Amino acid sequence: MPTVNDLRTSMAAYVRAISTWRRARYNDDLRDTRNLQSADALLAFADWVEQLPLDDPRLDRLAFLAGEGESFAPGQQTAYEIGRFHFHDQAMTNDGFLTWLVSIAEQDAGERGRFGGRQVPGDEPW
Repeated sequence: MPTVNDLRTSMAAYVRAISTWRRARYNDDLRDTRNLQSADALLAFADWVEQLPLDDPRLDRLAFLAGEGESFAPGQQTAYEIGRFHFHDQAMTNDGFLTWLVSIAEQDAGERGRFGGRQVPGDEPW
């Protein structure tokens, strides 16, 4: 599990990479400007995450739920939501989005390795 400081740095780098991807999506056939507004919002969110106080409990929770080694490694739904930030709705604040990501990461963690339901004790392959 990454430390909170590592998580801030790793999460910001991850979000910046998604911003770069979102900006590149603008160059597809549709030239959808929502890609640019999302890319800009993601950059601002990454900067904001890096400035969060180390004692923000959401960072601890994300480190536990979406941390692998020293890296931020979001689950499927968490990654999906990050990629959609400010694409359809610009009303979400950075603070509200981080809180939302924690709740999504909790759902992702609840699904990890349990797609077939609870296994018979000793029969779980991982």
